[in-house]
Amino acid sequence: MFNLKNNGKIKSILFAFLFFLTTFVVGFLGGSVAYKFFDSHESSSLDEKQASNYSSPSLSTIQIVSLAENSVVSIETENETTRSAGSGVVWSEDGYIVTNAHVVDGAKTIKITLHNKQEYTATLIHAEKKHDLALLKINATGLSPVDLGNSDKLKVGERVVVIGNVLGEFKGSATDGIVSATDRILNIDGYDMPLIQTNAEINGGNSGGGMFCEHGQLIGLVVAKQSGENLEGIGFAIPSNTVKEFVNKLI
Repeated sequence: MFNLKNNGKIKSILFAFLFFLTTFVVGFLGGSVAYKFFDSHESSSLDEKQASNYSSPSLSTIQIVSLAENSVVSIETENETTRSAGSGVVWSEDGYIVTNAHVVDGAKTIKITLHNKQEYTATLIHAEKKHDLALLKINATGLSPVDLGNSDKLKVGERVVVIGNVLGEFKGSATDGIVSATDRILNIDGYDMPLIQTNAEINGGNSGGGMFCEHGQLIGLVVAKQSGENLEGIGFAIPSNTVKEFVNKLI
């Protein structure tokens, strides 16, 4: 038989043990719930921060071309002795076109061909050799202007698509690649220009065409490439923010 005194001690010990066990389990579960809550909250904040860096989701190359191709034009110029070709981008619905200054330098006539094959004669509004940019105007409405991106947010390694009038024959040609560098200083016609470097294939006739980021936005205007023996995939584009600043002074 159990002694009542000893039995009371046993009950006290059992009560203390159960109290300790309950406190430990509740504390452990509470800590786990708190950890999961803060971990979930932290992940959510990070996702929101990352999402805020982009105005639209990443697109496939097919989607980028589909969105941008109507905003890229082909340019043909003539003077007394020569004919040449380049590209440009639609800046506004009412007919403003942006291209390189060297594309229209010395031109007596400038012909613009839209993606839908409609042709227009363009007027040169202004050209600036310092940034190798020119603003043209055609008598048209209802055009498809580019969706302008922020070139300051570009990161090395981001995917890009270039669209232009390759060799003056292959209108609307698209090539893709990545951003190789974001601030290359290149001397063009005596002017030091900060440019975006890419390994996307660039050929004659691409000058003035669009470079589009993976969100379908214009982030550069193709301006040059380096060519020669043992050189491949070194092309350059004027940052979209530079283009925007140039146009805003005129419109």
